[in-house]
Amino acid sequence: MNYTDWYTDRLTVYRVKPVLDGALTRHERVRLAEDVPCRIYHNSAHGPRMQSTAAYTESEEKLACGNDADIQPGDELLIRRGQGLGRTQQTIRAFAGEPVHYYEPFGAALPGLAHQELALLQREYLDAEVEVTEDGAGGRDAEKNG
Repeated sequence: MNYTDWYTDRLTVYRVKPVLDGALTRHERVRLAEDVPCRIYHNSAHGPRMQSTAAYTESEEKLACGNDADIQPGDELLIRRGQGLGRTQQTIRAFAGEPVHYYEPFGAALPGLAHQELALLQREYLDAEVEVTEDGAGGRDAEKNG
């Protein structure tokens, strides 16, 4: 088995980095990598959860990709499911946990198994009021434009 054949999803990695602006240091979100082959292989999505201030969805998934991908804990990841097959139907925004690297043992009977795995955290707050207009558009802009 070769993991690279198994990577049907694609990943974009964003990291917050300090930038010196005169005498001040500010932080900005920087895209580090794009179109990285990967695969979500364990999905534990929960239904919507209610709080007094907002409803939210939360899930925890596992992601596998090559050891050469530079992913650190806290990085923001945009994962396009099925893009490696040309069938992107879902984009997931998640945050990376600590990567665990698995290396190829010397003289491996099954080469091509080296990879890294990491846990993902996904939490999105749901918009309570979405108005659908006559043309089928929805969201906050539809509300403002009436």
